Amino acid sequence: MLDKIGTLLGMLVGASLVIFGIIWPDHLSNYYMFKFREFEMGLEALKSAEASIEDIRSLKAEFKNFQESWLGSMSRFADLKSFLIVAGGSYAATLIAYRFGDAMRAILFIAKAFLKGKADKDFLDVYRTIVGFCEKRANNELISDEEISAVKNSDLQNWLQDFIAVDLVTEEMIEEIVRSEIEMYNYRSFEEIDMLEFMGRAAPAFGMIGTVVGLILMLGSVAGEGGADIAGLMGGMAVALITTLYGVLISQLIFLPIASKRFQLKESQVLLLEMIREGLLYLKRRELPETAAKDLIIYLPPKLRKKVMKEEQANMGQGLGL
Repeated sequence: MLDKIGTLLGMLVGASLVIFGIIWPDHLSNYYMFKFREFEMGLEALKSAEASIEDIRSLKAEFKNFQESWLGSMSRFADLKSFLIVAGGSYAATLIAYRFGDAMRAILFIAKAFLKGKADKDFLDVYRTIVGFCEKRANNELISDEEISAVKNSDLQNWLQDFIAVDLVTEEMIEEIVRSEIEMYNYRSFEEIDMLEFMGRAAPAFGMIGTVVGLILMLGSVAGEGGADIAGLMGGMAVALITTLYGVLISQLIFLPIASKRFQLKESQVLLLEMIREGLLYLKRRELPETAAKDLIIYLPPKLRKKVMKEEQANMGQGLGL
């Protein structure tokens, strides 16, 4: 039911935003157009009142100063109609294309990209934790609940409590459960990435819709004996050009780069989960810490791998009295 509501809502929002772009006055959407309209009305009023040339020049100088100011320069690119057509239209299309719940969480998906990825120290912490626990297991020492609770990685901590502390769990069960968790994480991550990429494709399309709307408005302003309405032409041109600009910027600077970043975060997390899976199997088999270290070290980044190998060689040399 919610999915049907989301589809209907997306259609209504998309259509409403396009209609809004057509009927909403330009001077109430763009501050530059608002100032330009004020200038035109003031100039007409001065001419009707047969004001002095100094007053007319003063008004023109005032508007020129506004044009040359930072506010005037920036306000040319700020247009409410264009933004709502592109951003709102892209989100409306997302409501139609995806489940209602997922579409409502789209902002959270974007926010996830700003979370830090799995840093080198996360892999190093898992490596040292598993090697240390392998040493205790090889020596038939118990791993205490306090030691498990002190593990920084939440996935490793939970699986240590579920698998290693329970001897009835077999290696096959550990392998199957952890692989299922990794597959589900992959599935959920790709859903988020696919939605972000869809929004990245939709934004330029709605930019083109805004361009068509702007061109139609420009054509509509050319009528009558007086020729073209300058304010109408500028308003239509603003919608036509700025929507295209917004569509490309939102797509290429927000949605698609964030989708790429989310993919990188996913790959990093999957690699860490694979490392944890291998480590749990070594712990279950009570492998020697040297065996676990030799296999798990390949998951470390090259620079960190060299550092760990130097540290282990140095420790081995001290143990031999070299």
